[in-house]
Formats: sequence, structure tokens, C-alpha cells
Amino acid sequence: MTLDSSALPVRLNPCNEIETRWSFKREKGMARIGVDLGGTKIELILTEDNPLEVRERIRVPTEKAHGYEHLLNQLVGLLEGLRAQSPDPVRIGLRIPGAVDRQGQVVTSNIRCLDNVFLARDLSERLDQEVQVGNDANCFTLSEALHGAAKGLRMVFGVILGTGVGGGLVLDGESWSGLHGIAGEFGHVSINYQGVPCYCGRRGCMEQYLAGPSIQRAYEQRSGKKSEVQAIAEAAQTKEDPHAVAVMEEFLEVYAQAMANVIAELDPDAIVLGGGVSNLDLLYTEGQARIQQIALPGARKTQILKNQLGDSSGVYGAAALG
Repeated sequence: MTLDSSALPVRLNPCNEIETRWSFKREKGMARIGVDLGGTKIELILTEDNPLEVRERIRVPTEKAHGYEHLLNQLVGLLEGLRAQSPDPVRIGLRIPGAVDRQGQVVTSNIRCLDNVFLARDLSERLDQEVQVGNDANCFTLSEALHGAAKGLRMVFGVILGTGVGGGLVLDGESWSGLHGIAGEFGHVSINYQGVPCYCGRRGCMEQYLAGPSIQRAYEQRSGKKSEVQAIAEAAQTKEDPHAVAVMEEFLEVYAQAMANVIAELDPDAIVLGGGVSNLDLLYTEGQARIQQIALPGARKTQILKNQLGDSSGVYGAAALG
């Protein structure tokens, strides 16, 4: 991905801030391979230089139980096969559920056999070409900034609200992962140092309040019954279930505080939401209203956007990494 600086309109707004729009610049005779390495499946796409123009898509089970070397061999075989189908040179990007530092080491991952390995180096050596490896939330944010809901905006913060909570940051079309590969690790920012214990060793992490399983757990603790997130939200809207009302009230309060904190810290052009919880309409209505109420005065223009690329956003972002 390159930036066409000659096509960037630059203007001064009334606050004398520079506002810049940029766009994805295609390269002729170039293809991409994006890989979404998940806990249960691996999805690969072969695309034109624009990752949304998919030529081929493959989904296979992740054979992680056999260990790192086996998983590495599995990835190499899949990538070699897909690369051979392209008449054009390819760039390769891979998305993993974990953090990667500047040296290319996976410092932590939900796929335990990836912990502390140099996946990008090992794949690059085996394939004899460079492979970029990125965090799943970073890839999600990159795809939405390049091609989705936040296309063309300068600073975009992406939040995945799913079985867990993750975050990523894109600045001028480039993913920013930080020194340790954890920039934007939104799920493990604490909202309450005396709050719910988290598996990371801290207390009050966002993930313990905003993830789908966390909402379900809170409802079960109050009501003694199990329910899905969408059903809990609907029951809260109709006011028929006081337990649902209490759970969603706490969820919305934490959500609004969390987003207001992001706005105060980063002042992004937009925050893009993904994951199953992002399908709740109240995030963009009542949730947005609460954010504007508590955000710093003069910092209430940040857009809260629902993703446009759906479940494939991550694999498109992986392709864009290349």
C-alpha cells in the first residue's frame, strides 16, 4: 500500500488543524494473499492488489493441536499452493489472535503454540519471500480504514467486541502496533482497579464488561438464567426484565466511559466497531448519546461507526498488510 501524496487535498479548518484525506493506490501486475489464522479455522484469500477483489478463497481447519512445526508446515503448504495459482507476484499478510513485537516475535497468542515464536521470520524463510504478520484487531482496523466504514480517515481506532475485546490503531493508512505489539490493546485497559478479575492478572479490564460472554455472565448472575446478548438487549429495551435492564445499564455506562477515554487519549477521526456485540443498534443511538455527554468538551465529533466488511474484515486486512 502506498500513499499518493499528489492526490491529497489539504485544507485548514477553522481550528487551524490540517485535515487530510488519502486513498488506497493500486499497483498493476500485483496480487495479494491474506491469511486469517484462527483457533478453529484458517481462511486464505488470493486477491488483486485491491484486497476486496478476491480471486480465490480457501477455508480449512486449524491443526494447532499438533504443535508449532506442524502448523508452520500447514501454512507453508497452503501458501505455496495459493501462490502458484497467481500469474502475478504476490504480497502475503497473515492475521493472528495475538500480539507481535517489532522484532517479529509473537509475544502472546490465543493459539498457545505460537507463543514466543518468530512466525513471520520462519514463514519468510520457508517461502523465500517476506511475510507480514499482524494482530487480529489491527488487521480489522486496517481493512475498515482502507476499504470500509472509515475509508480515508486519518486516525482510526478499531474495537472488536466479540468473545473477547481487542483494539487496533491505524494512522494515515498504516497500522501502528507500538514497541511491544500491544498498541490499542483495548480489552486489557482497566476501568476499575477493584473490578472483576481478568485472566491477564489485572482487575476491571474492559473485556470483563464489554465482551459477549461477560454480558451473558452478568445476566446469569443476576437472574439465574442463561440468555443470548441480543435477547438481553431486547428485553432491556422493552423494560420487561429488570435484570436485563440492570445489565445493559452497566454495559452502556462502561461502554460510554471506555469510548470517551479513547477519544481523550487519541482524538481519532472515528472508532469502528466489530464483533458480534457490535450488531447491537443501541451502541450507535443511546450509546453514542452517552459518549457525547461525558466526552471532553470540544472533543465530541468523533464518529462511532459499525463495520462495513463483516466477518471477512480481518482477512482483507491481512491481505492489506503485505
